[in-house]
Amino acid sequence: MSPIASIPISAPTPTKARARAADAADAASTASSASSATSASSSSSTSTLAKRYSLQPASGVPRLPDEPVGCATLIGCFSHLALCNAAGPRFPPKPQPAPSTPLGSREEQRRIYLGPKLSARATGGPDAGPLIERFSCLFKDQYNCKHNPRGIVSLGVAENFLLEKECLEYFTHAFQHNFLASDLSYGDGLWGSRRINRALAGFLNDYFDPAHPVLPDQLITGVGCSAVLDQLFHTLMDEGEAVLLAAPYYTGFDRDLIGRARVSLVPVDLPADEAFAPSSLSYFAAKADALAAQGVTVRAVIVCNPHNPLGRTYPRDTLLAYARFCEERDLHLVSDEIYAMSVYGGAGFTSMLSLDVERELGGGGGGVGVGVGGGIGGDEDQVLGQGEGEGEVAGEGAGKTFTFDRARLHVVYGMSKDFCANGLRVGALVSQANPLLLRAMAGTSMLMKISSPADVIWSALLTDEARLAEFVALNRARLAEAAAYVRAWFEARGVHVAPSNAGNFVWVDIGGRLGFRDAMEEKRVFQRLLDGGVYVAPGTAYHNSEAGWFRITFSVARDNLNVGLGKIERLLDLYPLKA
Repeated sequence: MSPIASIPISAPTPTKARARAADAADAASTASSASSATSASSSSSTSTLAKRYSLQPASGVPRLPDEPVGCATLIGCFSHLALCNAAGPRFPPKPQPAPSTPLGSREEQRRIYLGPKLSARATGGPDAGPLIERFSCLFKDQYNCKHNPRGIVSLGVAENFLLEKECLEYFTHAFQHNFLASDLSYGDGLWGSRRINRALAGFLNDYFDPAHPVLPDQLITGVGCSAVLDQLFHTLMDEGEAVLLAAPYYTGFDRDLIGRARVSLVPVDLPADEAFAPSSLSYFAAKADALAAQGVTVRAVIVCNPHNPLGRTYPRDTLLAYARFCEERDLHLVSDEIYAMSVYGGAGFTSMLSLDVERELGGGGGGVGVGVGGGIGGDEDQVLGQGEGEGEVAGEGAGKTFTFDRARLHVVYGMSKDFCANGLRVGALVSQANPLLLRAMAGTSMLMKISSPADVIWSALLTDEARLAEFVALNRARLAEAAAYVRAWFEARGVHVAPSNAGNFVWVDIGGRLGFRDAMEEKRVFQRLLDGGVYVAPGTAYHNSEAGWFRITFSVARDNLNVGLGKIERLLDLYPLKA
């Protein structure tokens, strides 16, 4: 009996039939299935750190350059910060004085590397060395009240530890009782086992309320959403083509989409009051037109729903506006829904999969349909109430015929956030009407095939309907409580916290409270906190146009959270305001 079963949580039971996914699996043709395969990279630990970063004297501000050179991304931001060093540098420095010079030519490589030539393809892209090196040092020196009380408290990485005990117990039980001898082999599929594909299809049908049932052969699984996005954009786009996405945006896209696919990510700055409204697509249109005038081809749009770093869900009418825009411009539409189950406070979640675009925009009756993901909860006010200009999309389609090519829609989902398991590395692509894409990705399936243990653990939970519902409900309850706690803490100190209803974090305006809007000052504050033993994520790393915002992760152990908040309070003089 699972420990989760004993938790007294009242949760809705999924209403869709699981048999649909199972029957479809038996009837599906494997010839049209798609690919995923494991991309394994391992790095052995170097010698023990000569000196822990948290024990070094505070010296962040002097290390910063006079001008914010190379700080357009988190990688650039971190390249100015020295956290710690092991016995020797793991990555050679980039050539000076031109940090952006590609290392593809033999001459450039010889400036830092005397071995045989490496490919321009691999060395000519963004330099991830500083980011990897510094995050490695951060992870090695994480705070622990017993074993490393002087370590760095991480409130900047989006990990969920709120169900850590329950996850350990259930996942251990699932592995012990479901791992088979056949799991020691390659299994029954090169891009995901039939077991995980059937389990995921059933889960998506129950919780995402798809307009068209998801079938197992419409899925590709891989080792996390980063690997899936890397393979997806490598297949969708040619090098140099552009992707539009609303700013601020998840900084990991800079790595996932640029590192190998070499596409160009173009942020679209939106007014705060229109960021989640259908009218926001007018800014996308203006950006696309400007790029076209420069000879740049726009090939795709990404929508992150729920949004990272803002922690909000998109209303249905705005998602329909995205669909309309992509159809009219002949663009791929990629919806990253990795936080789909991490909604709280009575909020509903609307998946792109749930949209019947042609019907709702006029092709089969017109009007905006109302619906929420099964099992998530919420009501139509929560789904539609956020959308300023809600009637705008419905009105445009009334009485007209609108055709939407579903081959352009691709949804990405994973286990990391909603199931508190970043380390198990399971992600999935759902593309319901593009078998050519799936077949093309099958060619690289073995590069990101998930491990059998991860497959077994997630499949077991996804097919355990009662315990799955309890897990989702408990996670939502704890997220809601932790979010309210952190929001109240900052608001008591006069710090504005942006509205949020999803995710593991809040978006806080420390710059507004301290009176600065300068990017360099934001980095100084970031460094001051890091020197003092707490890591938070600076807003400019997410391509936010206004400096001073930070993303604060609240889904950590409460003791650790309080220690981190206490450091922020002391280092920045953010004490409660007097009544």
